[in-house]
Amino acid sequence: MPKYTIRSMLQSDIPSVAAIERQVEFHPWSERQFQESLEAGQRCTVMVDDGVVIGFCILQPVLDEANLLLMAIDPKYQGQGRGFALLEESIEQLGERCVMIFLEVRASNRPAISLYEKVGFHQMGIRKNYYLADRALFANGKEDAVLMALTRGNPFA
Repeated sequence: MPKYTIRSMLQSDIPSVAAIERQVEFHPWSERQFQESLEAGQRCTVMVDDGVVIGFCILQPVLDEANLLLMAIDPKYQGQGRGFALLEESIEQLGERCVMIFLEVRASNRPAISLYEKVGFHQMGIRKNYYLADRALFANGKEDAVLMALTRGNPFA
């Protein structure tokens, strides 16, 4: 049985969530952006292990769809199936009414793309030069995004 729990993000979780975001993202969200997500009523969940926030997921519901805005697991806990568990539970919390979920992910982020595919997302296309990127890795300072979608239930019902 896993020793972590998944629950709604609290205001007091924001510093920990922002610290994880700074570890994994080239252009991370600020604490204020996380606060705005909470205030806007977005689905913000965290994974907690032994009292420590080790991951987060932010979904933005819009009618019968949602956008996966951000998700990360602390690098110390990656590769253990925790991202899969967090994403599945976060999607489940959207309820049956949500039939489509969309996301963009850095084209170079193969582990994330594999995770999303394992959950059931399919690649829909590429958004050229979408993300700011390290010029040492990308000459133009931009990186492509892979567009992905997940269909749940019957979207035509």
